[in-house]
Amino acid sequence: MKRFISLVIVLMLIFSMIACSKKADTGFDETKEETEATQASEETSKEEATEETDDEAAKEAAYLEEPASKRTIHISYDGGLCQAAIPIAQFKGFFEAEGLDTELTKTGGTQDNVRDALAAGKIDTAAGMIAGWLKPITNGIDLRFTVGLHTGCASAFVLADSDITKFEKGQTVAINGGIGGVYHNIGYRFIAHDGFVPEDFTWKDFPADQTLLVLQNGEADVAVFSDQLAEQWVQDGTLRRIRSLHEDEDFADESCCVLGLAGEFLDENPVASEKISRAIYQAALWIGESDANKEEAAQILLDNGYISGTKEYAVSLMKLFKWGLPNELTEATLDLSITDYQKLGVISDTIDPAELKSQIWVPLDIE
Repeated sequence: MKRFISLVIVLMLIFSMIACSKKADTGFDETKEETEATQASEETSKEEATEETDDEAAKEAAYLEEPASKRTIHISYDGGLCQAAIPIAQFKGFFEAEGLDTELTKTGGTQDNVRDALAAGKIDTAAGMIAGWLKPITNGIDLRFTVGLHTGCASAFVLADSDITKFEKGQTVAINGGIGGVYHNIGYRFIAHDGFVPEDFTWKDFPADQTLLVLQNGEADVAVFSDQLAEQWVQDGTLRRIRSLHEDEDFADESCCVLGLAGEFLDENPVASEKISRAIYQAALWIGESDANKEEAAQILLDNGYISGTKEYAVSLMKLFKWGLPNELTEATLDLSITDYQKLGVISDTIDPAELKSQIWVPLDIE
C-alpha cells in the first residue's frame, strides 16, 4: 500500500512538472508574439511617419514654386463679425504658422464690392454668404468655396409688440442690399420653407440703418437683415425674431458664411489655397472653443478698429453662431441652397445642380 501511495505521489509530481513546463513554454511564446507584434506596429508607425514627413516636404516644395509664395496675399476684411475668423487668423498667427505673408484689405463692405475686387484681382480671397454668391457665380464670376466658417447670421424680425408670429401671405417684407441681394435671397428661403412663393409678399429694399424706422413707421411688417445690426434691438426689447438662420431647426446647422477664393488664384496656387483655408478654418474653430476665446477675439477686433461698440455686445453675437463647420455640412448646405434657389427662380433651373456644385465646391484639407 505504501508503495502504491508513493507511486501515485511520484506520478503527480511528474504531471505537475510537465504542466508547469508547458505553461512556461506557452508564456514564453505569447511574450515573444507580443514583442514581435509591438515591433511590427512600431515599424509601421515609423514608415507612416516617414511617408507623412515626405509628403509634407513635397507639398512645401510645391508651395515654394507657386506665385503666391513670393508675394503678399490680399485677403478681404471689412469689419463684420461674420468674418471674424480672418483677422483672428492674422493677429493670432494662424497665417504665419502656415508660412504665409498676408495682408487684410478693405473692399468697401458690400457683396458687390467684394465680388468686383475678386474678379479684378485686387484681393485673392474673402469670406461671404452663400446666399449672396451663388447668383453671381452662375453669371460668370469664377469663385470657389473651400471651407464653411459658421452658421447663419441673419433673421426675420418684427416689432416686439406686434401680433405677427410668422410669415403670412400679403405681408410687406423689408430687405437691404438690393433686390436679388443677400437678405432678399435669405428671405426667399424663409418663406419657401414655410410653404409660400415670393409673389405672396411685397418686397421692399431699404438702407440697413433705416430698417428699424421702417418697421416702426409701418412701411413693412417684417424685416430680414443682419443679426449684427438687429441683436441690439432684440436685447433691449424693441424687436423679436420670427425666423432665424441660427435658431430654427431647418437652418440651424447650415453653413452660412464660407471662404471664397478667386478661381484663377486657386488654380495657380493650390497649396497656398489650402494653407489659407486651413489657417482661417483653424481660427474659426479657435473662436468657437470657449467664451474666453470669443472675448479675446472681440478685444482684438476692437483694438484694431475693425468693429465698434462694446466687447460684451460682440461676444453676445459670436455666441449666436457655431464656428468651424465640417466639409460635409457645408456641402449639404450647398445642395439645399442650389435646390431652393432654383425652385425660387433666383438661379436658372436649366443649370445642372451637381455640375454647379462641382464647379464651386473645392473642399481642401482643413485638419
